[in-house]
Amino acid sequence: MSIKDPYTGIAEAYDYILRHVDYQRWFEFIYETMIIYCNAPETVLELGCGTGKFGAKFSSNNFSIVGIDKSMEMLGVAKTRAFRNFRILCADIRNFVLKQKFDFIFCVHDTMNYLLDKDDIRSVLRSVKNVMHKGSVFMFDITTEHNIERFFNNKTSFYKTRGLHIEWNNTYDRDKKIIQSNFTTTDKKGSVHKEVHFQQIYSVEEISGILESEGFNILHICSDYTFKPPSPDTVMINFIVEKKN
Repeated sequence: MSIKDPYTGIAEAYDYILRHVDYQRWFEFIYETMIIYCNAPETVLELGCGTGKFGAKFSSNNFSIVGIDKSMEMLGVAKTRAFRNFRILCADIRNFVLKQKFDFIFCVHDTMNYLLDKDDIRSVLRSVKNVMHKGSVFMFDITTEHNIERFFNNKTSFYKTRGLHIEWNNTYDRDKKIIQSNFTTTDKKGSVHKEVHFQQIYSVEEISGILESEGFNILHICSDYTFKPPSPDTVMINFIVEKKN
């Protein structure tokens, strides 16, 4: 069995595994957030763009969008969608440099939870500030402990697509607030590959404190891709922020 980095062995099956996700509804909320909080936005940056589904949607709506991801395998899939005004770049969201300033920046699907240390979150926020102008807005989400406990902890799923057999199991350490996801992939030749993902659960208070110390104003904290406030049953918490003047 070989050990691979996260989002390498499962990249070509990623869209199939998440075929239940309503990306259109998700996109509509992200788009509405941009229109409400940005003044005549034209340029968009997505952190952790994955296979590029949102980039393609923004591009088809005539916005210029750049997608960043550090997985070349995921970007290989995104490349099939990177047309018109959609460009992709391989970079670490903790330490990226772009000369361009963007009107709207977003980072979704619990990408921020992959940052296991608060200093990593600070690094992302500092990189984001460098590509923001006075009117820019940054939107991101974090997954909740409720989501992990209810839908992932001690759960195993199986998938078969494109000749790949994938087993996905999850365990949650309540004390350390760490979710471990193990993906075991068997290909057509019978070769077995494993990749392990770790995510850190953060509270609203923790993230709010980091945002304040890094020079951001919180415009709105809402939940599950609606503008409703978080509740005990919230699966995703959405932060909408701007940098302080």
